[in-house]
Order: sequence, then structure tokens, then C-alpha cells
Amino acid sequence: MKYIEKFEKIVACLSVSVMAILVFINVIARFVFNSPLAVADEMSCYLFVLMSFMGTAIAARRKAHLGLTLLTDKLSPNAARIVQTVMYAIATLFCLLIVIFGIEMVISQYQMGQQTATMQWPEWIYGLFVPLGGAFSMVAFLDGTIKIAKGDN
Repeated sequence: MKYIEKFEKIVACLSVSVMAILVFINVIARFVFNSPLAVADEMSCYLFVLMSFMGTAIAARRKAHLGLTLLTDKLSPNAARIVQTVMYAIATLFCLLIVIFGIEMVISQYQMGQQTATMQWPEWIYGLFVPLGGAFSMVAFLDGTIKIAKGDN
């Protein structure tokens, strides 16, 4: 699991860094040269999707996701653990659906030969961010579900 966690952090960090650089360059190009870079906008959107999924996985591992602490704070420790286990299990299933439908989306993009609007690259390459990101998030939530159910923190 440590290698997966490290990979998630590196990908998230690189995504944010490249996005920041692209947006900065785009702002300079827009206001100084009066000619924005459409590639920067497109690439930033795709990187944002990747960063969001990696961030979700990282937050799940840290138990830093949005939760219903208003409810769980009023419960006994055992009941709170059960509620948290159920919440993580539901999140795991949701991520599984993202993986399944993401794979269907990528197959469709590949079969239809869709290309990105500006760069004219195959859309399925960036579409892979959805099922791959969903898989990383699913593994993180599944790991959390097991740990919470066992009582590990």
C-alpha cells in the first residue's frame, strides 16, 4: 500500500504543479500577448480530473473526507465505527461504478475515434483518468472500510 500511496501523492503533486504552470503561462499569454493558449485550458481540465481523483484517494486514506461528524459525534464509539464502515463501503461501491462506467466511456471514445477539441489527441487517453482515478479511490476506500471494520486507526 505504501507504493500506491506514494504514487497517488506524486501524481496529485505533479498534476497541481503542471496545472499551475499552465494557467500562469496562459494568463501571461492572454494579457501580455493578447493571445491565450487553448491547449493550456484543455490540458488543465484533464489534469484537474486526475488531481481530483488522486486527492479523493489521499483524503480517504487520511480519513480527511467530508463526513457526517454531526451524527457520528453523538454516537457511541462502536455505533460510530459501524456508521463509518457503512459510509466507506458505500463510497467503495460508488467508486466501483465510476470504474465500470469509466471503462465503458473509454471504450466508446476509442471506438468512435474521438479527439480532444484543441490538441486533436485521442480522447480515450484522457478518458482513462476516470476509471484509473476511480480505481485508486476505490482501493483507498476499500482499505479504509477494512481498517475501520477491524477497529484499526
